[in-house]
Amino acid sequence: MATAQQKLTAKELKIRITNNSKLYKTNIDKAYSELNGLLKQSVILKDSVSEMKLLDRKCRYFYSKNMMDSLIITSENLQKKSHLYNDIYFEAMSNIYIAEIYSMNKFPDKAISYLNSAYKILQKGDANSDRIFYAKSNVLNSFANIYLDKNQPKEAAKKIYEEIESGKQLKNKYERDNFQYLNYANLANIYSQYNVDSAYHYAKKSIMIKPGDVADDKSMIDNYSVIGKVYKDKKNYESSLKNYHKALFISKKDGTEINANQIYHSLKEIYEILNVKDSFDFYSDKIEQYELKTLKSKYNSLQEVINKDKKEQESSQNSFWYWIIPVFAAIGTTLFFTYKKRSKNTITGPETKPEINLGEAYHDLMELLEKRDPAFMFAFENIYPDFSKKLLANCSDLQQSEIEFCALLKMKLTTKEIAKISFIETRTVQNKKYRIRKKLDIPQNIDIYYWIDQI
Repeated sequence: MATAQQKLTAKELKIRITNNSKLYKTNIDKAYSELNGLLKQSVILKDSVSEMKLLDRKCRYFYSKNMMDSLIITSENLQKKSHLYNDIYFEAMSNIYIAEIYSMNKFPDKAISYLNSAYKILQKGDANSDRIFYAKSNVLNSFANIYLDKNQPKEAAKKIYEEIESGKQLKNKYERDNFQYLNYANLANIYSQYNVDSAYHYAKKSIMIKPGDVADDKSMIDNYSVIGKVYKDKKNYESSLKNYHKALFISKKDGTEINANQIYHSLKEIYEILNVKDSFDFYSDKIEQYELKTLKSKYNSLQEVINKDKKEQESSQNSFWYWIIPVFAAIGTTLFFTYKKRSKNTITGPETKPEINLGEAYHDLMELLEKRDPAFMFAFENIYPDFSKKLLANCSDLQQSEIEFCALLKMKLTTKEIAKISFIETRTVQNKKYRIRKKLDIPQNIDIYYWIDQI
């Protein structure tokens, strides 16, 4: 397979990238699994345009999965590459992604500065270019997201109206309808915070205008979520549940997770009202798992944000540091107490490095695994604090699920034990081991357990 990839021509690579783009619209996880191989091939062929296109796609994937820690690393890589290759579009897009990260970490002023940089970069481009047009639209959309993060939905709506107005210049009806379908979905999502009638109107308008051959995506998830919220507010729980489950179905099929937690919270509230205990418990667990996962990702991304800002400001004093450190500490404290709440036998990371009883620790970790407790990774990383960092140093593209799988290997669980705990087939475990070996570039003559144990 590797030999076949090395023989790819530039034309074949472009065909594969086009096919990957189509796949991304229907199944982002499957599309993502192809990206690293395509990226390596683009570097071999010295195809800078393909390389940036694929990096941009990875950024969109991490954004859709709410993986802010991976997003900041990839967006900075895109920023460096696009500057090196003098590509205005991708340099602007990298600034937009970084702005989103700052906004989600509650630093709106820094986010706005990156969006302003993106807009200045785009001003150098051809105003009649479609790529420049869509990039400018992304800037407006990100401004709207920042205003939402600042709890200013009316200001956010103004930015989307600007996008809608700009869309009138698109002469092709199909392109215009697809563009406005996205905008109306965004507008519906914004209005859901303060005007349910307008929210319902724009969600329905978005659904109506969507071209028939366009696959359901994040915008359609937003539409059904908004309609579900409107019915929930009106106490029409049957219709609300129907629409929320439509949104979840698309989310599961497509792989987009960015707004999944809002849906889980709404479903939990409805099932509590309806006194359906099983469903209430199910979505309570979903919320806890999601929040543990995203909180850790946010914590990691905040570390990256701090390091990035420190490099920018190290030559001058900046009041930024007087308030960023308390925020960072607050998130760390939240992580600690979230884990403590979930586990009676908390394994703490000592400051003076006393001896850890590995036998007891292993027993506690196994208990968490058997209960499928999402706090497992927090307990594991208290014992092996540098484990994830060292793995990512070997391969920055490892997903969280792959790091967790490596943690099971670190615990020396056999294939059968992993299959039993994870409720998967032994063959699936073997396939995962193979993929991990390939990603981490572990030589065939070295036992994977031995290699992981050295981490």
